Amino acid sequence: MVTPRSPPSFDHARASPNMASPSDYTSFFDHVSRTIGAENVSRDGSSGALAGPSGQTAYGDLYPLGGERGTSPVGAIRPQTVEEVQEVLRAANKFGVPLWTVSRGKNLGYGGTAGVLGSSVTLDLQRMNRILEINEELAYAIVEPGVSFFDLYEEVTRRQLKLWPSVPAIGWGSVVGNTMDRGFGYTPDGEHVNAQCGIEVVLPNGEVMRTGMGAMTDSKLFALYKPGFGPSVDGLFSQSNLGVVTKMGIHMTPAPEAFCDVTVSVDGEADLVPLIDTLGDLLRRRIITNSPSVANVFRQLVISPDPEVAAVAKTLVAPDQAVPYATLEALRTRFGWGFWKSDFALYGTPEIVEAQLRAVQRAFAPVAGARVRHKLFVASPPATALTAHDIGPEEIPHAGMPTLAPLAMMNSRGDGCGHVSFSPLIPPCGRDVYAWYCAARDLTTAARFDFFADFHLYARYTIAIELVVFADAERDRMRGLFQQLLDDAAARGYSEYRTHVAFMDDVAAHFDYNDRALHRFVGHIKDLVDPNHILSPGKSGIWGSDSAPARANRT
Repeated sequence: MVTPRSPPSFDHARASPNMASPSDYTSFFDHVSRTIGAENVSRDGSSGALAGPSGQTAYGDLYPLGGERGTSPVGAIRPQTVEEVQEVLRAANKFGVPLWTVSRGKNLGYGGTAGVLGSSVTLDLQRMNRILEINEELAYAIVEPGVSFFDLYEEVTRRQLKLWPSVPAIGWGSVVGNTMDRGFGYTPDGEHVNAQCGIEVVLPNGEVMRTGMGAMTDSKLFALYKPGFGPSVDGLFSQSNLGVVTKMGIHMTPAPEAFCDVTVSVDGEADLVPLIDTLGDLLRRRIITNSPSVANVFRQLVISPDPEVAAVAKTLVAPDQAVPYATLEALRTRFGWGFWKSDFALYGTPEIVEAQLRAVQRAFAPVAGARVRHKLFVASPPATALTAHDIGPEEIPHAGMPTLAPLAMMNSRGDGCGHVSFSPLIPPCGRDVYAWYCAARDLTTAARFDFFADFHLYARYTIAIELVVFADAERDRMRGLFQQLLDDAAARGYSEYRTHVAFMDDVAAHFDYNDRALHRFVGHIKDLVDPNHILSPGKSGIWGSDSAPARANRT
């Protein structure tokens, strides 16, 4: 076993070479107010954000962990046009004020609208909310960062287009923001970073650039051919602080003639191994074309819409304790659940979907105790397209209908609780996922938290999300658990696909090959495009070489 690596030591006071004074902030806010309107400037960050789960409109992290910096920004600004974004960036450079970019600020569980530095001003793009184009024939849209998944779905529905946008579990977030942070949804185009095609970005100096085919004036392929000509640079703006994305192309799934919602349950905790292995094989052979999600028995307990189950959960789930696994096993038997439940869908013509379903059933036949349930939908009349309304609301939005239903689960441990997601990438091999799960489960229950499994399987990787709900009094203990989970994963050769702002430096330090050559390369780019280091300092551990805090060597 590899020895866990220690967290780095950072001096964030050195993170911005131009330390803005109080008068610099005042001058910055005065300047920006004249440009975008005083009503679009929050000088203390206490209002102006899009409403949170309990109606909160203050900027910052709604669910802060114990002790980290940056839970609340200095203030916030809300430009509406590309030209206003350009002017904001020029002013930030002039006055040395660091910005932290959010699209809609719905990155809950990862830091919300808070930046790594508490001295940041949140650059909130919620007012840039235009859907610029939807092409039904070629199945794409071009959107601004303030467009939510609800906005895109509702426009597709209003125009009766035969398209299914991919949406994440909670639909109020930004299409652009989710994609640039490598979020995901549940249709065949659910790997959003791969479905992204073409971006417009304002660089830190205020210059506007388009990538791929968009770099050609009046190109007809902005959202159709991602590489363009020469080096492809779209990836430089994913999870980065090298620019502000103001337009993005996103591919969507053509509405199918037939759709089959499939659930596979297995009874034993160790049955996760054959479940993952069988799903992975079906994915690699493209029999399943979207991402199966995998829930454990605790997740089934707290998200069940059954009033009887909800009443039981209310008596069991509470702060400072974890529901005993013996109790979960009794509930599993009582309600007829599997310990693990996977949900996915099949898409295509009736002939294709029926053949896919038979292949799925055959693949799981050798797995002892596996139960395959399905619900088939076929458009009528034949050769037409289904709509998401034909499918109706789903626990997992496989048909692209957004929902806010999972928010109810966030209060499972009591009113006003927070949540955080620990999100490691693991090979899609049952033995590897199960070994990690057992270790993470033991750490979590020892810390007196419940293990909520929200795993997402792809052909060649698994995002093994552990979502932990915590009461306010448990914040310090939650932070300690997160660090333990991070160290355990790193010792196994894993790291997160995205992380909370409080741990961005820690995760970045995992990528240490050849004296962190990748990090140094990106830092040089940061120095070049943002010499004043004003744009989202510390995002994904990127500071720039001149402003980089001292780091402890990792072994």
